[in-house]
Amino acid sequence: MKKQLLTVVIALFTFAGFAQECSELFISEYVEGSGNNKAIEIYNPTANAIDLSAYQLVRYSNGGFEPNGVGLSGTIESKGTFVVVLDKRDPLGTGQEVPVDTALQEKADIFLCPVYEINKMMYFNGNDAVTLEKLTGEIIDVFGFIGPPMTSDDNGWGNINDTTITYNSGGNPTQYTITNYIVGPLFWLAWTKDHTLQRKGNVSYGVTENPDPYFVVDMQWDSLPENTFDSLGFHHCDCTTFGIDETQIQVEMDVYPNPVTNQQFTVKANEPIKSVQMFDLSGRVMEQVEFSSTLFEANFDIKNNFKGLLFVTVKFDSGVTKTNKILVE
Repeated sequence: MKKQLLTVVIALFTFAGFAQECSELFISEYVEGSGNNKAIEIYNPTANAIDLSAYQLVRYSNGGFEPNGVGLSGTIESKGTFVVVLDKRDPLGTGQEVPVDTALQEKADIFLCPVYEINKMMYFNGNDAVTLEKLTGEIIDVFGFIGPPMTSDDNGWGNINDTTITYNSGGNPTQYTITNYIVGPLFWLAWTKDHTLQRKGNVSYGVTENPDPYFVVDMQWDSLPENTFDSLGFHHCDCTTFGIDETQIQVEMDVYPNPVTNQQFTVKANEPIKSVQMFDLSGRVMEQVEFSSTLFEANFDIKNNFKGLLFVTVKFDSGVTKTNKILVE
Protein backbone atom coordinates (compact mmCIF):
# COMPACT_ATOMS: atom_id res chain seq x y z
CA MET A 1 0.00 0.00 0.00
CA LYS A 2 1.29 3.40 -0.85
CA LYS A 3 1.81 5.65 2.14
CA GLN A 4 0.55 8.68 0.25
CA LEU A 5 -2.75 7.00 -0.59
CA LEU A 6 -3.19 5.88 3.00
CA THR A 7 -2.70 9.45 4.18
CA VAL A 8 -5.31 10.69 1.73
CA VAL A 9 -7.84 8.12 2.85
CA ILE A 10 -7.27 8.90 6.52
CA ALA A 11 -7.88 12.55 5.68
CA LEU A 12 -11.23 11.60 4.20
CA PHE A 13 -12.52 10.69 7.61
CA THR A 14 -10.31 12.70 9.93
CA PHE A 15 -12.86 15.47 10.04
CA ALA A 16 -15.76 13.12 10.63
CA GLY A 17 -16.67 13.33 14.27
CA PHE A 18 -18.25 11.58 17.14
CA ALA A 19 -21.81 10.78 18.05
CA GLN A 20 -23.08 11.71 21.48
CA GLU A 21 -23.21 8.93 24.02
CA CYS A 22 -26.31 6.72 23.85
CA SER A 23 -27.96 9.05 21.32
CA GLU A 24 -27.83 6.99 18.10
CA LEU A 25 -27.89 3.41 16.82
CA PHE A 26 -24.63 1.50 16.48
CA ILE A 27 -23.42 -1.94 15.37
CA SER A 28 -23.22 -4.19 18.43
CA GLU A 29 -22.30 -7.56 16.89
CA TYR A 30 -20.69 -8.85 13.69
CA VAL A 31 -20.93 -12.48 12.59
CA GLU A 32 -18.53 -13.75 9.92
CA GLY A 33 -19.08 -17.49 10.20
CA SER A 34 -18.63 -20.51 7.97
CA GLY A 35 -20.43 -20.66 4.62
CA ASN A 36 -23.32 -18.19 4.47
CA ASN A 37 -23.48 -17.56 8.21
CA LYS A 38 -23.36 -13.75 8.03
CA ALA A 39 -25.15 -11.38 10.40
CA ILE A 40 -25.05 -7.83 11.74
CA GLU A 41 -26.70 -6.84 15.02
CA ILE A 42 -27.75 -3.22 15.57
CA TYR A 43 -28.34 -1.78 19.05
CA ASN A 44 -30.61 1.08 20.07
CA PRO A 45 -29.14 2.79 23.17
CA THR A 46 -31.74 5.56 23.25
CA ALA A 47 -34.88 5.95 25.34
CA ASN A 48 -37.16 5.74 22.28
CA ALA A 49 -38.07 3.21 19.61
CA ILE A 50 -36.51 4.01 16.21
CA ASP A 51 -37.93 3.42 12.73
CA LEU A 52 -35.24 1.65 10.72
CA SER A 53 -36.61 2.71 7.34
CA ALA A 54 -34.36 5.77 7.53
CA TYR A 55 -31.22 3.61 7.78
CA GLN A 56 -29.12 1.32 5.61
CA LEU A 57 -26.20 -1.07 5.94
CA VAL A 58 -23.36 -0.51 3.46
CA ARG A 59 -20.53 -2.87 2.50
CA TYR A 60 -17.24 -1.55 1.11
CA SER A 61 -15.78 -4.63 -0.59
CA ASN A 62 -12.14 -5.37 0.30
CA GLY A 63 -12.05 -2.16 2.28
CA GLY A 64 -12.39 -0.19 -0.97
CA PHE A 65 -14.48 2.85 -1.81
CA GLU A 66 -17.41 1.41 -3.78
CA PRO A 67 -20.53 1.26 -1.59
CA ASN A 68 -23.02 -1.64 -1.71
CA GLY A 69 -25.98 -0.63 0.44
CA VAL A 70 -29.24 -2.24 1.48
CA GLY A 71 -32.13 -0.42 3.13
CA LEU A 72 -33.59 -1.58 6.43
CA SER A 73 -37.17 -1.81 7.64
CA GLY A 74 -38.94 -2.46 10.91
CA THR A 75 -38.63 -0.91 14.35
CA ILE A 76 -35.91 -1.30 16.94
CA GLU A 77 -37.13 -0.83 20.50
CA SER A 78 -35.44 1.26 23.18
CA LYS A 79 -32.41 -0.62 24.59
CA GLY A 80 -33.18 -3.37 22.08
CA THR A 81 -31.40 -5.04 19.19
CA PHE A 82 -32.19 -5.82 15.57
CA VAL A 83 -30.46 -8.75 13.86
CA VAL A 84 -29.91 -8.74 10.08
CA VAL A 85 -29.05 -12.15 8.54
CA LEU A 86 -28.07 -13.13 5.00
CA ASP A 87 -31.13 -14.56 3.25
CA LYS A 88 -30.07 -18.12 2.47
CA ARG A 89 -32.81 -20.46 3.78
CA ASP A 90 -33.35 -23.12 1.13
CA PRO A 91 -32.75 -26.44 2.97
CA LEU A 92 -31.80 -28.01 -0.36
CA GLY A 93 -29.28 -25.32 -1.22
CA THR A 94 -25.78 -26.34 -2.20
CA GLY A 95 -22.56 -24.52 -3.07
CA GLN A 96 -23.12 -20.76 -2.80
CA GLU A 97 -26.74 -21.39 -1.74
CA VAL A 98 -26.02 -23.48 1.37
CA PRO A 99 -28.57 -22.37 3.98
CA VAL A 100 -27.72 -20.30 7.01
CA ASP A 101 -27.38 -22.36 10.18
CA THR A 102 -30.77 -22.98 11.82
CA ALA A 103 -29.56 -21.48 15.10
CA LEU A 104 -28.67 -18.25 13.28
CA GLN A 105 -31.96 -18.19 11.37
CA GLU A 106 -33.79 -18.23 14.69
CA LYS A 107 -31.98 -15.06 15.76
CA ALA A 108 -32.96 -13.04 12.66
CA ASP A 109 -35.28 -10.05 12.75
CA ILE A 110 -34.93 -9.69 8.99
CA PHE A 111 -33.31 -11.63 6.12
CA LEU A 112 -31.71 -9.59 3.34
CA CYS A 113 -29.80 -9.92 0.05
CA PRO A 114 -30.87 -13.38 -1.25
CA VAL A 115 -29.27 -12.80 -4.68
CA TYR A 116 -25.62 -11.70 -4.83
CA GLU A 117 -25.92 -10.18 -8.32
CA ILE A 118 -28.74 -7.90 -7.11
CA ASN A 119 -27.34 -6.79 -3.74
CA LYS A 120 -23.91 -7.69 -2.32
CA MET A 121 -24.19 -6.07 1.12
CA MET A 122 -24.59 -9.17 3.29
CA TYR A 123 -21.86 -11.15 1.51
CA PHE A 124 -19.09 -9.53 3.55
CA ASN A 125 -16.02 -11.43 4.69
CA GLY A 126 -13.08 -10.53 6.88
CA ASN A 127 -11.59 -7.83 4.67
CA ASP A 128 -14.75 -5.82 3.94
CA ALA A 129 -15.64 -2.59 5.74
CA VAL A 130 -19.26 -2.29 6.89
CA THR A 131 -21.08 0.92 7.83
CA LEU A 132 -24.43 1.83 9.33
CA GLU A 133 -25.70 4.95 7.59
CA LYS A 134 -28.77 7.12 7.24
CA LEU A 135 -30.40 7.04 3.82
CA THR A 136 -29.35 10.69 3.55
CA GLY A 137 -25.72 9.49 3.59
CA GLU A 138 -24.89 10.38 7.20
CA ILE A 139 -22.42 7.82 8.56
CA ILE A 140 -23.54 6.44 11.94
CA ASP A 141 -20.99 3.68 12.55
CA VAL A 142 -17.95 2.20 10.77
CA PHE A 143 -16.66 -1.36 11.19
CA GLY A 144 -13.24 -1.84 9.60
CA PHE A 145 -11.45 0.76 7.51
CA ILE A 146 -12.67 2.27 4.24
CA GLY A 147 -9.81 2.39 1.73
CA PRO A 148 -7.32 1.89 0.35
CA PRO A 149 -8.54 -1.40 -1.16
CA MET A 150 -6.96 -4.58 0.15
CA THR A 151 -5.37 -7.18 -2.11
CA SER A 152 -6.67 -10.67 -2.83
CA ASP A 153 -4.23 -12.02 -0.21
CA ASP A 154 -5.59 -9.87 2.61
CA ASN A 155 -7.87 -11.79 4.98
CA GLY A 156 -8.85 -8.99 7.34
CA TRP A 157 -7.80 -7.07 10.43
CA GLY A 158 -6.29 -8.20 13.72
CA ASN A 159 -4.60 -6.76 16.81
CA ILE A 160 -0.92 -7.26 15.84
CA ASN A 161 1.15 -4.73 13.90
CA ASP A 162 4.73 -4.31 12.63
CA THR A 163 5.47 -7.97 13.31
CA THR A 164 7.13 -10.44 10.94
CA ILE A 165 5.65 -13.94 11.08
CA THR A 166 7.36 -17.03 9.64
CA TYR A 167 4.98 -19.78 8.55
CA ASN A 168 4.95 -22.92 6.41
CA SER A 169 3.57 -22.41 2.91
CA GLY A 170 3.45 -25.62 0.91
CA GLY A 171 6.44 -26.94 2.76
CA ASN A 172 8.44 -23.74 2.28
CA PRO A 173 9.28 -21.33 5.13
CA THR A 174 7.61 -18.01 4.28
CA GLN A 175 7.74 -14.64 6.00
CA TYR A 176 5.07 -11.96 6.14
CA THR A 177 5.20 -8.62 7.95
CA ILE A 178 1.89 -7.39 9.35
CA THR A 179 1.38 -3.66 8.72
CA ASN A 180 -1.62 -1.43 9.37
CA TYR A 181 -3.06 -4.35 11.41
CA ILE A 182 -3.96 -6.13 8.14
CA VAL A 183 -3.00 -9.80 8.52
CA GLY A 184 -2.56 -10.54 4.81
CA PRO A 185 -2.35 -14.31 4.14
CA LEU A 186 -2.21 -15.08 7.89
CA PHE A 187 -5.95 -15.77 8.10
CA TRP A 188 -5.58 -17.46 11.48
CA LEU A 189 -4.62 -14.09 12.99
CA ALA A 190 -7.61 -12.22 11.53
CA TRP A 191 -10.24 -11.29 14.08
CA THR A 192 -12.67 -10.18 11.38
CA LYS A 193 -12.65 -13.51 9.51
CA ASP A 194 -14.20 -16.74 10.86
CA HIS A 195 -15.26 -15.10 14.12
CA THR A 196 -18.17 -13.48 15.90
CA LEU A 197 -17.24 -10.04 17.23
CA GLN A 198 -19.14 -8.40 20.06
CA ARG A 199 -18.95 -4.66 20.87
CA LYS A 200 -17.34 -3.95 24.24
CA GLY A 201 -19.66 -2.82 27.01
CA ASN A 202 -17.99 0.58 27.41
CA VAL A 203 -18.83 1.58 23.82
CA SER A 204 -21.87 3.86 23.88
CA TYR A 205 -21.81 5.37 20.37
CA GLY A 206 -20.73 4.54 16.85
CA VAL A 207 -17.50 5.33 15.03
CA THR A 208 -18.29 8.02 12.46
CA GLU A 209 -14.75 8.36 11.15
CA ASN A 210 -12.14 5.96 9.85
CA PRO A 211 -10.09 4.73 12.83
CA ASP A 212 -7.02 6.90 13.27
CA PRO A 213 -4.64 5.75 12.03
CA TYR A 214 -5.68 2.07 11.74
CA PHE A 215 -8.49 -0.33 12.63
CA VAL A 216 -7.24 -2.18 15.71
CA VAL A 217 -10.03 -4.67 16.35
CA ASP A 218 -9.63 -5.28 20.06
CA MET A 219 -9.96 -1.60 20.95
CA GLN A 220 -13.77 -1.85 20.71
CA TRP A 221 -14.51 -5.52 20.01
CA ASP A 222 -14.31 -8.84 21.83
CA SER A 223 -13.76 -12.02 19.82
CA LEU A 224 -15.93 -15.14 20.05
CA PRO A 225 -15.38 -18.45 18.18
CA GLU A 226 -16.67 -19.01 14.66
CA ASN A 227 -20.44 -19.68 14.41
CA THR A 228 -21.22 -18.33 17.88
CA PHE A 229 -24.81 -17.06 17.68
CA ASP A 230 -26.18 -17.28 21.23
CA SER A 231 -25.16 -13.69 22.10
CA LEU A 232 -27.32 -12.27 19.29
CA GLY A 233 -30.63 -10.66 20.22
CA PHE A 234 -29.50 -8.71 23.27
CA HIS A 235 -26.69 -6.32 24.13
CA HIS A 236 -25.49 -4.80 27.38
CA CYS A 237 -23.40 -1.65 27.54
CA ASP A 238 -22.98 1.44 29.67
CA CYS A 239 -26.10 2.93 28.09
CA THR A 240 -28.15 0.08 29.53
CA THR A 241 -26.43 -0.27 32.90
CA PHE A 242 -25.66 3.26 33.96
CA GLY A 243 -28.33 5.25 32.14
CA ILE A 244 -26.06 7.92 30.67
CA ASP A 245 -27.99 11.20 30.29
CA GLU A 246 -30.18 10.88 27.22
CA THR A 247 -31.68 14.37 27.46
CA GLN A 248 -28.60 16.12 26.08
CA ILE A 249 -29.14 18.17 22.93
CA GLN A 250 -28.53 16.26 19.71
CA VAL A 251 -27.29 17.91 16.53
CA GLU A 252 -29.77 17.53 13.70
CA MET A 253 -28.47 18.15 10.18
CA ASP A 254 -29.96 17.97 6.72
CA VAL A 255 -27.98 18.12 3.46
CA TYR A 256 -30.23 18.60 0.45
CA PRO A 257 -31.14 18.03 -2.32
CA ASN A 258 -29.73 14.53 -2.66
CA PRO A 259 -29.02 13.75 -5.43
CA VAL A 260 -27.74 17.15 -6.55
CA THR A 261 -28.73 18.06 -10.11
CA ASN A 262 -27.64 21.70 -10.48
CA GLN A 263 -24.23 21.77 -8.69
CA GLN A 264 -25.81 23.40 -5.62
CA PHE A 265 -26.79 22.07 -2.22
CA THR A 266 -27.79 23.34 1.22
CA VAL A 267 -26.70 22.42 4.74
CA LYS A 268 -29.24 23.12 7.49
CA ALA A 269 -28.83 22.34 11.19
CA ASN A 270 -30.14 23.15 14.65
CA GLU A 271 -26.68 24.25 15.85
CA PRO A 272 -24.32 26.92 14.48
CA ILE A 273 -22.13 25.68 11.61
CA LYS A 274 -18.40 26.25 12.10
CA SER A 275 -16.97 24.74 8.92
CA VAL A 276 -17.85 22.60 5.91
CA GLN A 277 -15.48 20.38 3.93
CA MET A 278 -16.08 18.44 0.73
CA PHE A 279 -14.11 15.33 -0.29
CA ASP A 280 -14.30 13.13 -3.35
CA LEU A 281 -13.90 9.34 -3.21
CA SER A 282 -10.11 9.55 -3.50
CA GLY A 283 -9.97 11.69 -0.37
CA ARG A 284 -9.12 14.87 -2.28
CA VAL A 285 -10.41 18.03 -0.60
CA MET A 286 -12.72 19.72 -3.10
CA GLU A 287 -13.41 22.74 -0.92
CA GLN A 288 -13.24 23.93 2.67
CA VAL A 289 -15.33 26.77 4.06
CA GLU A 290 -14.94 28.37 7.50
CA PHE A 291 -17.65 30.52 9.10
CA SER A 292 -16.98 33.33 11.58
CA SER A 293 -20.61 34.29 12.11
CA THR A 294 -23.43 32.22 13.56
CA LEU A 295 -25.10 30.37 10.69
CA PHE A 296 -27.66 27.58 10.95
CA GLU A 297 -28.10 27.27 7.18
CA ALA A 298 -25.69 27.72 4.28
CA ASN A 299 -25.77 27.21 0.51
CA PHE A 300 -22.86 25.79 -1.48
CA ASP A 301 -21.81 25.57 -5.12
CA ILE A 302 -19.89 22.49 -6.27
CA LYS A 303 -16.94 23.61 -8.37
CA ASN A 304 -15.35 22.26 -11.54
CA ASN A 305 -18.54 20.54 -12.73
CA PHE A 306 -17.85 17.65 -10.39
CA LYS A 307 -19.92 14.47 -10.87
CA GLY A 308 -20.13 11.46 -8.57
CA LEU A 309 -20.18 10.69 -4.86
CA LEU A 310 -19.21 13.57 -2.57
CA PHE A 311 -18.56 13.46 1.20
CA VAL A 312 -19.76 16.57 3.04
CA THR A 313 -18.32 16.98 6.55
CA VAL A 314 -19.85 19.65 8.80
CA LYS A 315 -18.29 20.79 12.07
CA PHE A 316 -20.45 22.64 14.60
CA ASP A 317 -19.64 25.16 17.33
CA SER A 318 -20.32 22.47 19.94
CA GLY A 319 -17.44 20.36 18.55
CA VAL A 320 -19.69 17.70 17.08
CA THR A 321 -18.88 16.75 13.48
CA LYS A 322 -21.15 14.93 11.05
CA THR A 323 -20.54 13.50 7.59
CA ASN A 324 -23.10 12.98 4.84
CA LYS A 325 -22.72 11.48 1.37
CA ILE A 326 -24.42 13.15 -1.59
CA LEU A 327 -24.62 12.09 -5.21
CA VAL A 328 -23.85 14.81 -7.73
CA GLU A 329 -25.45 14.09 -11.09
